[in-house]
Amino acid sequence: MKSELESEIRNFFSTPHRATAYLATVDSMNGFMPEIRPITLIELDWFFYFATTTQSRKATELARHENISALVMFKNDTFSGYLRIAGTIEQVYDVMERERIADVAAFRKVLECRWKGAKDSNLSFIRIIPQRIEYMRPGEDDAKDVTADLLPIRGGNP
Repeated sequence: MKSELESEIRNFFSTPHRATAYLATVDSMNGFMPEIRPITLIELDWFFYFATTTQSRKATELARHENISALVMFKNDTFSGYLRIAGTIEQVYDVMERERIADVAAFRKVLECRWKGAKDSNLSFIRIIPQRIEYMRPGEDDAKDVTADLLPIRGGNP
């Protein structure tokens, strides 16, 4: 069942290991005002990442308040659904992991348009540490908690 669910969800991604998602953060310096913006969500073995400029408003908000949610919308011919990941974040500093993310997700060309590659100090790779993952299949009315189905018990980093 797990591999079927993984395949089903990945089939909705526009590019292997990448999808456009909407990231919700909190601006704790502005009355905890919610903020939402599009990002490229990178999925590798059900670890989730995104990239941002180190000095961006998004990075500043996350440095102050690490709780976030990301939402990927799915559509089939008639209906829509979604994958929602809620949790906290951690910075990815390991150069080999940063290179792996860029390579596996075919993200290197995107990186090189904005940064000087995966080692650029102005680039932050951020890992989402999921507390809950919900999936609503297109055409269904309720989202299901699939956290246990998608996240194997792990020790340490990927």
